Amino acid sequence: PYDFLMHSIPALTEAGFEIFGDTSALGRVNHNTPTLRLNVNSGLDWFELDAVVQYGDQEIRLAEVRKALRKGERYIKLADGSIGQIPEAWLERYKHLFAIGEETESGLRLSNVQLSLVDELLADAGQKNVAPEFYERRERLKTLDGIRPQPVPAGFRGGLRPYQKAGLDWLHFLHDYGFGGILADDMGLGKTIQVLAFLQSLKETGAANGSAALLVVPKSLLANWQRESARFTPGLRILEYFGSARSRETVDFEAYDLILTTYGTLLRDIEHLRAYRFHYAILDESQAVKNPLAQSAKAVRLIQAEHRLAMTGTPVENNTFELWSQFAFVNPGLLGSMDYFKREFAAPIENRQSEETAALLKRMIHPFLLRRTKEQVAPELPPRTERIVYTDLEPAQRKLYQQTRDHYRGLLLGMIDESGMENARMKILEGLLRLRQICIHPALVEPAYRGDSAKFEILLETLDTLQAEGHKALVFSQFVQ
Repeated sequence: PYDFLMHSIPALTEAGFEIFGDTSALGRVNHNTPTLRLNVNSGLDWFELDAVVQYGDQEIRLAEVRKALRKGERYIKLADGSIGQIPEAWLERYKHLFAIGEETESGLRLSNVQLSLVDELLADAGQKNVAPEFYERRERLKTLDGIRPQPVPAGFRGGLRPYQKAGLDWLHFLHDYGFGGILADDMGLGKTIQVLAFLQSLKETGAANGSAALLVVPKSLLANWQRESARFTPGLRILEYFGSARSRETVDFEAYDLILTTYGTLLRDIEHLRAYRFHYAILDESQAVKNPLAQSAKAVRLIQAEHRLAMTGTPVENNTFELWSQFAFVNPGLLGSMDYFKREFAAPIENRQSEETAALLKRMIHPFLLRRTKEQVAPELPPRTERIVYTDLEPAQRKLYQQTRDHYRGLLLGMIDESGMENARMKILEGLLRLRQICIHPALVEPAYRGDSAKFEILLETLDTLQAEGHKALVFSQFVQ
């Protein structure tokens, strides 16, 4: 209504229209330029903003201005009955702060990870009473001041390259200040051993206080984690929580340092797992939860944990909506609700190429994302790195494999009995060849096969990751069909 009085009526009058009714409110406009008085009080892991807007001798809380702006109004009624105009610039400057901050009786509450949202309000405020801790924590986030060198834990067997040691120090920085983060180094740079060294360090310092950490990985990487942990951190007590024989009693977790499970198992057992409060919840290949509406993404957000980490070799900044999904796990609330982020960040950046919005998003996530590419650390890399990936056969693939194996077993036993081993050698090689082909893709043996191939799916996932990182791939196969 005030917008109509202040803008529409004068415009209509100027255009020659005659206005009937009470227009007395037009004479009670407070023409003072509004100024801000700001108080920032600190809590353990949050800050509360109590701001007052002054129109001359009239005052109104910023919370009332926020309510008006969220309703689309540009004018607000003051205590003396006059009308104060809300500066147009405030809508753009404070929209993220107003949308993401938690409303309280006296103002807005922000967590430590959201402090970059207060920059504009601080710049505009005339009078300020700000807790010293606020400036300390805000500068720490901006400059990453506070990343101190940490000793490599005594129980870690092996060496860390300089960039891996820097990763360990960064993980400790996040831990010390209660932040979650995403370790997004390129594939092959050793994210696994950085996290293992960190978990070993937490064990040796007693930081976990008897609680276990949860590590969620794709099924194809189970063997890799088992092998790497046995090699580098044999002192970590690991419970392999997967398979049909697993116990669903979370009280057993207290006897272990790390609970190793898969995304599939987590989804099936989320009601059991969410009842336990883990010291850490860690996602490997966290692009597995890049779709925020997928059941796996919803399940990981239900996990109770004091600290959260994610690991991915895919550049999360390439797709803003995927980035929201992963940060909704590691630092809930940092980027607001899904609908708000889609409207105010994803759409401007991806549809309109808004550099200003992209710069703000980068500033918000900068402290919580560590990404090093192979090019950046090339002098420290060995000439070549190798990784063997293991996987189980898909159900339909396993069934065909077992049927083919049984067929050749029966056939060969009969041949050997009838004509001896020498005459059966070619049929043995044929049987082994067919089994190997089924392991690669059953369609090599059975053209009508319509199921999945475990190796083929992992190959495609790996190629997607390499493509996202800007790399090329050369694929060798003995069967090129």
